[in-house]
Amino acid sequence: MGNNMNYSADVSEDIKKSVLKRRGAAALVTALLAAGTLAGPTVVEAVSAPSHAPGSAALLPTDVVINRDVTFRGGVPVGGWYSLSIFPSGAYNYSGHMHDSGWPSYNFAGACVVRFANGTAFVFETAGRMHGTGESGSRDYNWNRSATRHSIRDAYQASGGGWNARCTSKVNADLNALVNSTIQGVGYVTQVIAILA
Repeated sequence: MGNNMNYSADVSEDIKKSVLKRRGAAALVTALLAAGTLAGPTVVEAVSAPSHAPGSAALLPTDVVINRDVTFRGGVPVGGWYSLSIFPSGAYNYSGHMHDSGWPSYNFAGACVVRFANGTAFVFETAGRMHGTGESGSRDYNWNRSATRHSIRDAYQASGGGWNARCTSKVNADLNALVNSTIQGVGYVTQVIAILA
């Protein structure tokens, strides 16, 4: 009977140690997130509401997937959507649709910056014109770009999948200024790789 009691005590000690290790690991992850060492998806958009709470994080995701509806304030009659998917293989797809339903024409500029935990930032940018009622031409601006980049695959592997992102969309704005401000929003960057759509 004494042996059984010792065995039970040993099992209890092992369970206690396991629980303490898990608590320690959870505390470490929380501290790393707070310090900005680890980052999950956080999307900020000047003209469209995010579909999840700012600051929500998914540690070490398999894929980067950002889908947003876009509307503009101030009575601007332009709206649409965009989607960005990036995969550990290095494959990506950046697509979207914007529509001008008003009288004036507009130039659209959009940028998504995805910074992996190793500091490499990928800039997905697009720009195009939508014609209003007062000008001949298409009311729509569409883009769809898919390819595979070894540099994306390498950044995934070097970062263990950790990433942070920021996307912005504007009308009648300078694309270069939009891209630069979006890059600044993702934190410290060691390398920038541009991908045009």
